Amino acid sequence: MRDAATGEGGGSTTSGSGADTAAPLRSRVSPRWMRRIIIIAVVLLGFGVWGLIDATVVYPGRGEKAAQFLEHQFLQQLEQRRELTESRAAIKDPAAELQRLRAAREGTGLQGAEPALLVWLEQLALVGRLDASQATDIPRDDFRGERVESARGRLESLGKAFTSAQGAPAEVPSPLSAWDIPVQWLITAGGFGIGAYLLLLVARVRAKTFAFEPAIMRLTLPDGSSLAPADLEDVDKRRWHKFYCTLRVKPGHPTLGGKGVELDLMRYEPVEEWVLAMERAAFPDRAADDAKKAGDQPAAPAQGAVSPDAPTVVDPKTPPPDAPKA
Repeated sequence: MRDAATGEGGGSTTSGSGADTAAPLRSRVSPRWMRRIIIIAVVLLGFGVWGLIDATVVYPGRGEKAAQFLEHQFLQQLEQRRELTESRAAIKDPAAELQRLRAAREGTGLQGAEPALLVWLEQLALVGRLDASQATDIPRDDFRGERVESARGRLESLGKAFTSAQGAPAEVPSPLSAWDIPVQWLITAGGFGIGAYLLLLVARVRAKTFAFEPAIMRLTLPDGSSLAPADLEDVDKRRWHKFYCTLRVKPGHPTLGGKGVELDLMRYEPVEEWVLAMERAAFPDRAADDAKKAGDQPAAPAQGAVSPDAPTVVDPKTPPPDAPKA
């Protein structure tokens, strides 16, 4: 513990009535704890940004590309069945048509090109593009910025888009599942929410300060209450291994009587040293027992030392000192 008389690390000394009076020592937030929490918060905020970009740009873009490919599949089905007309290719009410196709799938089953139409409309619904005037009607100004004049012209345009320069089929976009975008929003909410909470926690912890007067062993809590060793009924150290302890206060204390004051020993330094000093002053018998137990522990033998009770090991190649010489 730092010297309270000189005020080292805790504040400057002041003089009054010809005698030096040490200013109370002040706690500080543990740099190790704060650094770890800030790193975790930054990582979580990074996940939040990543999730936001995926939810608003990456996944919708992938879904729109997949919808284009599925539209091409639907138009190909119509052409193969010789049904490629504006009346069959244009979907005037995509929301109602999607509902009808889903009901048919569960009932009588889908016919002709309806399976391809269903997966196309479902993909448009996942990316929020289930709009006739921008995605399914003919003619239309497509939401991608393309003018669609006819069903056959649309089929030819999509055929070029999904054919490589060498004439082979281009890479097929992977369609979205129903959970892809919602999961990204969950990642966004979790990353931003928990990250912001941790930064707020750091700010709240920094706003609290403990004070300690070594001369009289008095601990002042952040709320202004104070405790001296004579106020302690017990120091509950059952959670000491988790850097927590609870000060059990005697009933006679004016503000904390009969209560337990839980202290976080990890976040604030050097509160742990102050608590141990107060415990030694309040319970000298307990401190003597602890010292006695520590003194009863056998000291570890020095490196290379041999215990007197250890058996002697004789090297068979080395004759004993009293053996006759050959």
